[in-house]
Amino acid sequence: MGLDKEIASGQGGPLHRAMQRYRAFMGRHLILLWVYRTLVIALGFICIVAGLVMLVTPGPGWLFIFMGMSLWGTEFHWAHRLNLWAKAKVLAAWRTLERRRSRRRRARQTARWARRPNKQHYCPSNCHYH
Repeated sequence: MGLDKEIASGQGGPLHRAMQRYRAFMGRHLILLWVYRTLVIALGFICIVAGLVMLVTPGPGWLFIFMGMSLWGTEFHWAHRLNLWAKAKVLAAWRTLERRRSRRRRARQTARWARRPNKQHYCPSNCHYH
């Protein structure tokens, strides 16, 4: 569950509140808002293109693609929804991998305990007392 906490900790912090104040300030200055949106769109596009290039070359391609989409998510609702969907899928895959890893670890530990010559020992799964 560490990944869940890490993702949740990035929402609602001091940086988030500062950005809300900055966005409210930009709402009163249309040229500043236009420059900000242009910069966000350009940086998001650059990150996505760099991520696509890194998919076929060495580098963290998916990280840059998600970073570009998260930048776009600040301005476009469809990009924000896509990020939420992708985050849910990544977390589900992460939990599935963690469950499998935990099951394999328990199975290895149980097999290791079962191979011991002394059967009068503590066994957490109680699998080989007949």
